[in-house]
Amino acid sequence: MNNYKYDSFLVCEVVIGLFAVLVVLHTGLVVTFGNPQPPLSDSGYLVREMIAFRAGFTSLLLLIYLWCRLTNQKTGLVLTAIALISWVAFLEDFMLLENAFFMPELFSGKVLQFLRPIYLITIVYMTIEAQRREMVL
Repeated sequence: MNNYKYDSFLVCEVVIGLFAVLVVLHTGLVVTFGNPQPPLSDSGYLVREMIAFRAGFTSLLLLIYLWCRLTNQKTGLVLTAIALISWVAFLEDFMLLENAFFMPELFSGKVLQFLRPIYLITIVYMTIEAQRREMVL
């Protein structure tokens, strides 16, 4: 953990952690209480399943990142995978599922929509910094 002495990187980790907790919270709320808009077809059910899968997979990668950080291993590759999946998910949501994601009814969904661009920029910054630091080592 001595490789990451910069305050900006730690702030980014806090932002990423906050976003991850909110994603898990929002996904849990949607699964527990249901979406305010009932699915009209099988596609609505598939959208919910895809959201839950992506949230779980990204959370798993963030846990792997946390383990790498705590054991002082290189994190650049894990951050690259997280950033790639996050950006692909964002583009997929924007192009295919815009109504499901850009007009959320739950307050937690609105907060996530506000934090999502910040998260995407933050994860790219962290990836670039981690790759740069690991190249120096």
